[in-house]
Amino acid sequence: MLDHGAFINIPQIQDLLTILQQRSRTQDNRRSQTRETSVCPVSIQLQYDLGRLQGFTKDISSSGVCLISESEFALDTIATLSIYQSSDVPTRLRARCVWQQSFGQGYQQSGWKFLRRVFQNGK
Repeated sequence: MLDHGAFINIPQIQDLLTILQQRSRTQDNRRSQTRETSVCPVSIQLQYDLGRLQGFTKDISSSGVCLISESEFALDTIATLSIYQSSDVPTRLRARCVWQQSFGQGYQQSGWKFLRRVFQNGK
């Protein structure tokens, strides 16, 4: 379980939130799906790996999500993303990394296309 309050109060996260808000106001959006700026903690579990990485959402749509993390991801990496929005029960989705680039000092920005939802009961 992630501590949402502690996550948002980290000074570096506050700096990144400011950058994200400024960029979202001036960004040329050429996407077919409307993206909503949404900053939420995310746990990233790569396929065939038991470890978990941490990050947060930058924006999200019905077809994918942009993540900010300290980790680099190869194109076509498959992972289960656990997105913690408003409760302690995350929304779990399988996704594929479709792009990645540097995002400031020590951070990476990556785009993930949703493949399917992973339900809590394993269905």
